[in-house]
Amino acid sequence: MPQPKNKLPALFRAPYALAGLPASSAVLLALSGGADSRALLELLDECARREGFSLILAHVNHGIRGEEALRDRDFCLSLAERYHREICILDADVPALAKQNGTGLEEEARRVRYAFFADLMRKRSIPLLATAHHADDNMETVLFRLGRGTGSAGLGGIASCRSFENGFLTRPLLEVSRRDVLDFCAARGLEYVTDSTNADRSISRNRIRAQITPVMESMFDDPQAKVLQMTRALREDEAYLSAMAEELRSRAQKGSSLKQALLATAPIPLVKRVLAQWVRSVTGHLPEAVHLGALLDLISGRTPNAEAALAGEYFAAAECGLLRIFRKKKVDFKPYQLPLHCGEHVFSDSDIRICVKKRKKLTKVHNLSTQSCIILKMDSVIMNDSLYWRPRREGDTLLLGGKHRRLKTLYATNGIPSRRRSVMPLLCDKEGVVWAPFAGVRDGILAAGDGEALVLTVELLAEVADPEFLS
Repeated sequence: MPQPKNKLPALFRAPYALAGLPASSAVLLALSGGADSRALLELLDECARREGFSLILAHVNHGIRGEEALRDRDFCLSLAERYHREICILDADVPALAKQNGTGLEEEARRVRYAFFADLMRKRSIPLLATAHHADDNMETVLFRLGRGTGSAGLGGIASCRSFENGFLTRPLLEVSRRDVLDFCAARGLEYVTDSTNADRSISRNRIRAQITPVMESMFDDPQAKVLQMTRALREDEAYLSAMAEELRSRAQKGSSLKQALLATAPIPLVKRVLAQWVRSVTGHLPEAVHLGALLDLISGRTPNAEAALAGEYFAAAECGLLRIFRKKKVDFKPYQLPLHCGEHVFSDSDIRICVKKRKKLTKVHNLSTQSCIILKMDSVIMNDSLYWRPRREGDTLLLGGKHRRLKTLYATNGIPSRRRSVMPLLCDKEGVVWAPFAGVRDGILAAGDGEALVLTVELLAEVADPEFLS
């Protein structure tokens, strides 16, 4: 009777080689006791004895499968003893944690598992983690993401090596199929345990494995290898495009915001990646396709005063040429009347700050009628304390071009979102509104020429606009 093929060693890639580290680099092996990790233990043990690196095993009992999970735990302990390797065990109650955190079992199990691995690597100064993912896992991941809808990054599948903790997560068996793993175990006489939940077809990945993979194998020769070839090419493309997007983001970023005009003229594939990187860095959530579409609409300016909802309690808006992200909050802005005086004032119920500075001499005339800054002569109108700040009132108007124009209309025309309009400070006197920031300056209020003047600035999100005046 012919023996099963034993080609796995030729396809195995050492963790240190995948990460580009010295052969002496220590490795932490995630050991479940299943065929995949059992085969990887055999190969890593041989490699460790040959190269002289430290190999430590780690097993997690998720507390999900009762006696069967305890059986797996004991089996991994016996393997550690047989191979004379240290093993670290975590006994967790994932169902309780999932209920407490409001997460799914699979999601919580993965979080607990990788947090345990990261903690061990940190405490033991281990630079490499090895998991037993193989080519079938990669194909299943691609098919699952394809069904849910994904971009080229998602179709890139599983990486053979990526950054993790202060080191790298490696997949030494990613080049091999599940059939290769089982043949290897049979050829070497390696016993292993089987997780009964793998037969549960209510789990999406199990249905793909049981129903779709066999069909693909009947239609194509070694589909796992072909999918792996595709994912490798897509990952290379994605790495290149991501690097270009990072360069674009460095030019477009201003504080925590992005310059709208620069993104509006950039290639869409790069802009989408910039937006994804930006949203994730600010909110901690990776945007979905619907979020990216809404952000692209904001950048184009096709929908004035629009907002784009993001995951969690965040949304984005375009203001004054910048794309900004805000946290949703209820603003209860109380009426106020603040006399004009030099210095700064931050409104505690909003993200708006006013700043008034005295200038001894200005050599350039300004009339920044729709900007965040104006310059006023220190004449009797200012010196007699007749100017003050207050919020907008219903029916407020501003005299522009000889006509009294409604502030509501001016705000809409100049792209001021509705949430800003009730909290935007207005400079007023006894006749009404003198200056509505980002909307206009009343007729007859002349900008400064020579002599003493006051520079009035309104800032959003603590990001200073660039008023074009000479100090």
